[in-house]
Amino acid sequence: MAGEGHPTVVKWNKEKIELTLVPEHGVKGLKAELEERTGVPVDRMKLMPKSKGLWKGVLKDDFDLASINYSKVKSPLQMLLMGSATKLAGPKTKTVFLEDLPPEEAAKVAPEPSGLVNLGNTCYLNSVVQCLRSVPQLRSGLRGHRPRPAAGGGGIFLASLRELYDSLDRTAEAFTPANFVMATKVAFPEFARTGPNGAPMQQDAEEFFSGLMTIAAAEMTGG
Repeated sequence: MAGEGHPTVVKWNKEKIELTLVPEHGVKGLKAELEERTGVPVDRMKLMPKSKGLWKGVLKDDFDLASINYSKVKSPLQMLLMGSATKLAGPKTKTVFLEDLPPEEAAKVAPEPSGLVNLGNTCYLNSVVQCLRSVPQLRSGLRGHRPRPAAGGGGIFLASLRELYDSLDRTAEAFTPANFVMATKVAFPEFARTGPNGAPMQQDAEEFFSGLMTIAAAEMTGG
């Protein structure tokens, strides 16, 4: 009967693939279905009979499947497929680019930490802030710090430093530390000095580091 299908089991490695063989679809149709089910390319397939009465040896593309007397072959038809799957599986997750991520997510995966904008000879401040950014004890102390009532500029300075680090953690872009620069000038009036032309004067990074550590020790330890 034209178009009649025959239950078939194809053994491939440790798998058993169940399908319906339609002789009119030909060998190419059978192999195309097996390629879709297994990923084995058609040109690398070797299909052998396991049931008696099918064909002999490796199935050739020009073999006429309709020439088989299926009434004399035990159902389901048994075949053996040899060949390795070489098709690469597509990506399981969508590729997301860094520039498409929200700022906070981008900051977590950025290859380099976010930078600080120089606000006029503030490189001394930026370098110290970035160096101390990776010190876990300081970061932990800042998160737990609560300014004392009479802390004055020192308490404001540390609170501003904590907010600055929080802002840097939320962005992958260069951040402008305007509030922290202002808090620094309040805590350290000597860093607020300007030159004859009104521009901020250059300052010493080691001096700023020493001052920051002094305030941190006094505020966080009560010293």
